[in-house]
Amino acid sequence: MNDWIKAIRLIGGVFLALILFHALWPSKMELEPNTHFISSVRDEDHHLLALFGENTILDHRLTQEELAALDAKGTLNKYPIVPVLSYDELPENYIYFLTKVENKHFFDFGKDNLFGLSFSGIARLLKGQASGGSNIPQQLLKNAIHKKDGLGTIYLSRKYGEQLGAFQMMKSTPPEEVLIAYTNYSGNFWYERDFSGLILASYTIFGRPPHELNDLEMLLTVKTLKGGRELKALCDDRFANKARIKQRILDYYELISDPTETDRKRLSDMRRMELGFAQHNKLRNTDVLTLFLNQQRGAETSRFAVQYVSSITKERQDKLLEAVDQFSKKFRSQLTVKDHELQLSVIAIDIESGAIEATLGNRNNTGVMANLTNYGKGFQCGSVLKPLVFLELFEHFGFDGDTRLFNGNLEEYDYNPGNVKATLLNQEVPVRDVLKYSLNKAAVNYRVFANPAKVAQRVEKNFEKIGVSASPGYPWGASYILGTKTLTPWEVAQAYQMLLNDGEAIPLSPWKYIIDPHLQDTIYDNASQKRKKLYSTATANRIQNLLPAAFEKGGTCHRLLQWLPEDRTYYGKTGTTGKAKDGWTVLSDGKKLLVVWAGYMKIEDGKIIRKGTPSIPSKSGAGSAGVLAAMAYSKLYN
Repeated sequence: MNDWIKAIRLIGGVFLALILFHALWPSKMELEPNTHFISSVRDEDHHLLALFGENTILDHRLTQEELAALDAKGTLNKYPIVPVLSYDELPENYIYFLTKVENKHFFDFGKDNLFGLSFSGIARLLKGQASGGSNIPQQLLKNAIHKKDGLGTIYLSRKYGEQLGAFQMMKSTPPEEVLIAYTNYSGNFWYERDFSGLILASYTIFGRPPHELNDLEMLLTVKTLKGGRELKALCDDRFANKARIKQRILDYYELISDPTETDRKRLSDMRRMELGFAQHNKLRNTDVLTLFLNQQRGAETSRFAVQYVSSITKERQDKLLEAVDQFSKKFRSQLTVKDHELQLSVIAIDIESGAIEATLGNRNNTGVMANLTNYGKGFQCGSVLKPLVFLELFEHFGFDGDTRLFNGNLEEYDYNPGNVKATLLNQEVPVRDVLKYSLNKAAVNYRVFANPAKVAQRVEKNFEKIGVSASPGYPWGASYILGTKTLTPWEVAQAYQMLLNDGEAIPLSPWKYIIDPHLQDTIYDNASQKRKKLYSTATANRIQNLLPAAFEKGGTCHRLLQWLPEDRTYYGKTGTTGKAKDGWTVLSDGKKLLVVWAGYMKIEDGKIIRKGTPSIPSKSGAGSAGVLAAMAYSKLYN
């Protein structure tokens, strides 16, 4: 009797899950790295082959008229990021091996595919077992949702979710589109080694595009999706274990192949093939993706893939380039110094929505890919970090507008930095003046009231919540507030978006997806954009209200007013790193935000050389990055 009760409960639970699932799950699922992303694949004549966008799933049926209408609205913009494959571009041997290994009946009905359901999987669930493999749509959901949220443990509720999600997805989406999504975004080839997607895996492991992989290499690539511990251990040292890996793959294909003349011939041919592993990760060379976009892919035509940031309009981008031209004319004699080029990075965002509205990769290449491929680890951020540290001090350590800090050396401490405002030396100054004049001595002397390591730790924990990278341990002392932390322009923009948005962070659109392809593993339902409240509105507003002082006479941003529209309230902070190698400026009117970095660099053999870097113009963040920030704001938002 107990067994019958258990069975009834289990079946009832399944039906209840189905009802709830269909009530709560979106009627149409979208492959969407972010709401502001539109990705497309075009041929050499710029004809659309596939489009992945906010209002469509991998829609490769758009007409040229529909595409032109999107382009007229500023929806499509040409800034290359990580390449993707359209269905027509998928290599034949990839589709063959993937479906043979993962899902034999993927394109039709069979025991492992009934609208994404697997009979063997259902049987295991009815027995209360969570173990066992998943088919292609289930793996797409697992990789995109559960792994994204850190729910990697196998348990019954997750398996139910995969089965139900796959059923819903396959009901509304053609299998070809699911396969493209799986291939480009959620295929964790080669055990998630710094990439997702077939193109990145192929270049990273073999140094070649997918179409150039032989059958042995392609089957190995596909097999790593479900390789198990033994194969993973062999692949960890693929050069030493090349022969063993080859034999294992041959044995595996012999096991799964059909007793047909075609499969027997394929196996015979594979025995004569070799695994041509690349000696190093060629994706580290930033030219390889550019070359990929221009070379022959497939037998008939040259194709390339681009992703678009739909919130960036051509009009705004043109205005930003006008500002860069204006800046270049002003600093024409300083654009090249001692074989080092002055490079610039700009990101302009709408604070309330988090949409990126304009961006500059560097002065000579406005492609977004150039920006964070080359600048992926960022630079020391200098004093732009000060308001973010004071935000923490105001929130949790009892600081307020009346708090005064000593602007001088404290003999009981070994570390006492230099200063820039002699008239205030050895005086007690309010936090407002610390930010207005960027007083280093006063800034570090918050240590009298709070432990710098504990303050930095709390700041870093909040940074981690919004995707801002952690600093190494050494800056977590008194110097942390001076910006020894390394940040990218995207990360600075994300942090200040939070500060200027009442302490609530909204994930910014696209830049992170360039340098961390794992972040592409997302199925976005167009309603789940997570907002994170990190600080109270009152505290965020107190810090924000201190920032206009920088534009007063004597303030670090005062010189920028000559390029800015009049009769507006501006919020700003500048930063300059040691020996004036890097200059930063954060500029906002409360609604729009610009973050600008400036610095010299030399590029040799695709690598950034910063040894012997000259000082930035004016040897200050305001006199370099700040000038461009003001010019760009005036062009974009006047």
